[in-house]
Amino acid sequence: MNAELSFDPSIPVAELETETDDIIYRISHDLRASVRALQDLPAWIDEDLRQAAISVPAPTGRHLELIASHACRLDLMLTGLLEYSRVGRMQAITAIKPADVLNDVLDDLGLPASVRVSVKMDRGNVQMGLADIQRVFSVLITNAVRFHPTQTPRITVTGAPINDRDWQFSVTDDGPGIPEDKRDFVLRPMTKLVSRDVDPGAGLGLAILRKVAWTYGGKVEILEGKSGVGTTVLVTARVN
Repeated sequence: MNAELSFDPSIPVAELETETDDIIYRISHDLRASVRALQDLPAWIDEDLRQAAISVPAPTGRHLELIASHACRLDLMLTGLLEYSRVGRMQAITAIKPADVLNDVLDDLGLPASVRVSVKMDRGNVQMGLADIQRVFSVLITNAVRFHPTQTPRITVTGAPINDRDWQFSVTDDGPGIPEDKRDFVLRPMTKLVSRDVDPGAGLGLAILRKVAWTYGGKVEILEGKSGVGTTVLVTARVN
């Protein structure tokens, strides 16, 4: 007799989501130790062979490089899954000034001088987890820089309350933009508009952004940038 899996309506959806996040977190966390070893292993093999005065054949060298490359991709994927599982968790909800958080994120990113960031952020407070609001700014600014064709992006970051309970954050860039028919697609976990050979990222950045917005009763919208150039991403969240 085959057992059938069925949905138990007595279990709250929020509880199921929390359990899923916990599983993702534990698996990703435990796997990273093995993946880091895989990243180091090709270098250890190469070093051992050289110490033994054994020349590494060119095909073998390429295979070792391939192992390291795939291990690096896997590590990026696991790191992204860890971030995704942490949204809304492992942090206190407190009164935070988004303007101060944005300044800290910009300092931590260490953007090159070719990147121009214009900030128009209200000085008020929001009730959010610090890590979550950091994720909002980090994902949006990093994406604007990473996918700019000339690496000289012009980025505008704004944020302000739109009513008594909700804030809206926006980041506008002058990059290549996102086609209208792909804007929902890129918000899904592990999706990309470019191949992994072009960009090794896990394709989780915008999915993390959407999860943050959903956690705080909001949403993410992707629009065409100003004057039809680039992209504007709006993040609305209930933070009061």
